[in-house]
Amino acid sequence: MPVPDGQSQSLTMQHALGTPLRFGLMPPGPQTPPSRPVSTSALPPPASLSSSTSSRPAVKVAPIRRRAASEPPSPSTPSKNGTVQCSGVTKAGKQCTRQIKSAPALSASHPDAQIERFCHQHSKELLRVAGFYSHKVADAYVKFEDWIPDYLQPDTQVALRVEMEKPRSQADVPGYIYTFEIRDPKTPKKVHLKVGRAVNLVKRIDQWGKQCGSKEQVLRGWWPGAVEDDDGDAAANGSLMKGRVKAGEKGPLCHRLERLVHLELADLAVNAPYLDPDFLKPKKKDAGDSGTSTPSKKPPGSPASKKLLDKPCPDCGAVHKEIFSLTRAERGPYKGKEWDLLVKPVIDKWGGFVSAYV
Repeated sequence: MPVPDGQSQSLTMQHALGTPLRFGLMPPGPQTPPSRPVSTSALPPPASLSSSTSSRPAVKVAPIRRRAASEPPSPSTPSKNGTVQCSGVTKAGKQCTRQIKSAPALSASHPDAQIERFCHQHSKELLRVAGFYSHKVADAYVKFEDWIPDYLQPDTQVALRVEMEKPRSQADVPGYIYTFEIRDPKTPKKVHLKVGRAVNLVKRIDQWGKQCGSKEQVLRGWWPGAVEDDDGDAAANGSLMKGRVKAGEKGPLCHRLERLVHLELADLAVNAPYLDPDFLKPKKKDAGDSGTSTPSKKPPGSPASKKLLDKPCPDCGAVHKEIFSLTRAERGPYKGKEWDLLVKPVIDKWGGFVSAYV
């Protein structure tokens, strides 16, 4: 998603006018592949401090390890009864003392994921905020409604807003977001997709093939995606077969991108809003709220109330994270197109956001 300079319109409005997709999800029918967003440029180095002329004894200072943007510093530590303290700030400038039990879908499917949670009052306040100014692009106002679908649950919408507004972390690095489909004949009504990040894509593909091989694993794609090689052989360069993958250029801030993608995919996997016949239809906004709307009702058969419990892998014994099990659509435009029309557009959308505004 390139960011043009010197335009009279805001960048958010240019995104909304120039993108034929709603929230990145592709409607049925022929589609035109979206162009790969432009990677962010490197931040300028900090100004050097002038040296002091006075003689002082040298003091050794231990280096501070910065966390990646996708890993907030212990925002919520669950208690014995499963409640956590609200991450909101009161008018007195102190952390809210309310204990809450509700959590975004990512916490239900991945209990170890550290996600900031908010009480009803602070969630309502956050959902009333219309947008924010980009930390990267001067005077670029980003509207939440242009990026966050209204069919997601309110706690997921809050978590996405908080993650979007954070400035970039110096510990975050360029990389790739890849997706494997794990084919399991024992669960024909589910499509299992592992969506993770890698700095060395080819090496990560090889590791997965050797580590866990009891089930067939099919590489579906990666972001930013393949680019043409020097001899122009686009067909060979777009291969998804092991041993023929050419990763191409890395995308920026893969930690932040992975967290945004996981938050939305977890909601799709747990609540399955795409099974609703009214999926993608605009919802009415709540009276008095800015940029918020009531999410669609859970369709029959939706696993909304059932937590997706992590189980040890039969091959390596580890509990694999980043695996999302989506209920297969039995009819409609999404039947057999869960990757193409649901998962891939989510990755492309948040890749464009990170490239343009973070």
